[in-house]
Amino acid sequence: MISSVYDYITGRIDTVILEILANADGTVEEIAEKTGVKREAVYHLLEFLSIAGIVKKQGDQYFVDETIRTIAYLIIDLDDLDYEN
Repeated sequence: MISSVYDYITGRIDTVILEILANADGTVEEIAEKTGVKREAVYHLLEFLSIAGIVKKQGDQYFVDETIRTIAYLIIDLDDLDYEN
C-alpha cells in the first residue's frame, strides 16, 4: 500500500531505473522504445548510471552485464508479487 506521494514517486523512479537496467542494450532511442520511458529520461538516467559504473557505454550504445540485468529482472518480478499480511 502506498502511504504517501513520496512513496509513489520514489517507487515509480525505482521501477523506471529497473526497467532501464533490465533493457539496457542499445541506443537511448531503442531503450526508450522497449521501456516506454521518455527518451530524455532514459538518456539522463543512463548517463548517471554510466558515471556510477553500473552501465557501460561504447559510442551511442549502452549495456549492462548479465549479473546486473538478472538482478533487475528479479527485483521487477518480486515487485509484481502480491503478498498478504
